Amino acid sequence: MAAINNTAAPQAAGYILQLERALHHLAHAGVGAVIAVEHLDDVVVLKDGKAVVQEQDKSTATPSARLLSDRSKAIWRTLEIWLLQQETPEAIACERYLFFVNRPVETAISTLLKKRKLGEASAAQVLVALRAEGTAPSKKTTKVTQAQALIDRVLQRSDDELLDLIGRIEIVEAGDPAEDRAAMANGLGLSPRANAEDILDGLLGWLTRLVREEWNAGRPGMVSRAAILLQKDALQARQARSRLLPRAASDVRVSDADRAGALSRTFVEHLGRIEAQDEDVVDAVDHFLKFNAEKHRLVIEGEVADGEWRDRGDRLRTRWQNLMRRRTREMKPKPPTEIGQAVLADATYDHQEPLDGQPCGELYMTSGHYHRLADENQVWWDPNYSPEPSGED
Repeated sequence: MAAINNTAAPQAAGYILQLERALHHLAHAGVGAVIAVEHLDDVVVLKDGKAVVQEQDKSTATPSARLLSDRSKAIWRTLEIWLLQQETPEAIACERYLFFVNRPVETAISTLLKKRKLGEASAAQVLVALRAEGTAPSKKTTKVTQAQALIDRVLQRSDDELLDLIGRIEIVEAGDPAEDRAAMANGLGLSPRANAEDILDGLLGWLTRLVREEWNAGRPGMVSRAAILLQKDALQARQARSRLLPRAASDVRVSDADRAGALSRTFVEHLGRIEAQDEDVVDAVDHFLKFNAEKHRLVIEGEVADGEWRDRGDRLRTRWQNLMRRRTREMKPKPPTEIGQAVLADATYDHQEPLDGQPCGELYMTSGHYHRLADENQVWWDPNYSPEPSGED
């Protein structure tokens, strides 16, 4: 079978790389910065409407491929574009021009550019290398002729013009992906508790959708630093909410010794006052212990503020007061034990009180909270009970 010349994959990889680099710049940009994709260049950093960083992204998945070879279009066409941009009326030269490559490059010109950035070579040495390529003998083929014509157009500029551009050019080679992502997480101010990988993936997806929508609307694909910080906050908050979800009841272990110890607590006495069934007592003990354990975990891990526990307790007390009034009125002829059992069922059998504004689907987190309140004599089930000291109590 003949090999298939698939150009879609490299093109897609190129677009993905641009978006990844846009995310990189957004993570490290300063206040007020805007990042553009496929506007003026592959990726551009704008400040006050002016380009301060322009980047050309070059990548390959072919092991034998040489990025930024000395006579390649990748270098010379980019140099021409940057020079033409500088020559437009009222043009303001960009502060930095970047070649980003997804693998190390060791060609003569790229090596000199890297050394110039490190102070190990001068812009004049780079210029000599460029002009040497312009005078190098070319092969008599169409491809070389086109390349030579491009090189000649670039080298028509004066030394001063070329030196000015060379002094602004940097080669940026892809680093360790894990280190790069850690740096982006730090640049975005992600919480140490956050799952940085999930948030960065979410930001890349959001950035992709936003840029595509801008392009579809005929607008440049621009995203501000402020916008990505807001999106980061939203994703981080969503992740935090998912972290604070209580564990499943089956994952919260309760020992037989803890169960036995809880039987002497005040909330069990309240159940005895209404002659609660054994099943209700067993469930109440389990829910009370599991709620206490899970609340302790969430408090220690800082996932739920203390104020939310107080507010949630107030909401549960208000609900209990309404249930008690309604059942006492509706069941007035009934004995207190029966009324109390009805209030207990209304309060603890199926109600799921939200936690910190989020649904809380584990029943023990509501039932157990009620029994915690009962243990503190803030709620009770016997309609005739009073927390005030009396001869009866």
